[in-house]
Amino acid sequence: MGNPFVRLSLFFSQILFSIITPFLLMPNIAKLHVTRHLIALCFGRAYGNRYQNIIDTFGGKYGSAMACGLAKAKEIAGDNISVVADCGTGTGFVTRHAAGEFPHATFIAFDILHEMLIQARNNCKGIATAVFHVQADTFALPLADEAADLVLVQNTMPCFTEFARVCRPGGMIVYVDSSAGWISTLAKRLVEKHKLFETVVGERVDMGFYVLAQKARRTKRVVNSE
Repeated sequence: MGNPFVRLSLFFSQILFSIITPFLLMPNIAKLHVTRHLIALCFGRAYGNRYQNIIDTFGGKYGSAMACGLAKAKEIAGDNISVVADCGTGTGFVTRHAAGEFPHATFIAFDILHEMLIQARNNCKGIATAVFHVQADTFALPLADEAADLVLVQNTMPCFTEFARVCRPGGMIVYVDSSAGWISTLAKRLVEKHKLFETVVGERVDMGFYVLAQKARRTKRVVNSE
């Protein structure tokens, strides 16, 4: 990290991440196979082995937005979180931090790249919480409908229709970007446009933002006896 060239290249990487994020929030663009392939190629295989260096360049601010999102989720749900899905787990950074907030939950960490899962598995050693690492596309999660209480997504391809499918009624999705804080209001509006959630909140935090989307609780059907 002492090499100025390395620091400069990582700085431009952060700028690039912030530029492409708004486009990835648009379903018609994000769901294209070519988009997902390019993201996996560029930001997975090209940056995979250096991603911890990218995290380090944030100077401790990389996890600020996710920390706020997790705190909001805990405020809403308390300890009623049993299953957490970490989508696009990468180095396992989110799993490690979320396990501190929800130590009794079971975590399922997904990533499309086997190389990143190896990093995540190594970085999650020693966590007391049960963590299962699964290679999968976040656009086709190998989970049953309404299987997760909390879905966590940081700096990865967002697919809110799929996240909503696996999230239980009353459950929450916390979507985070570490470097695109300037689009926090736009991101919240784009999530609201999906019309999949009862409540959508969010805010800019340091360089990034979080959006928390909560599904409506299932209401009991009232039968008229007359």
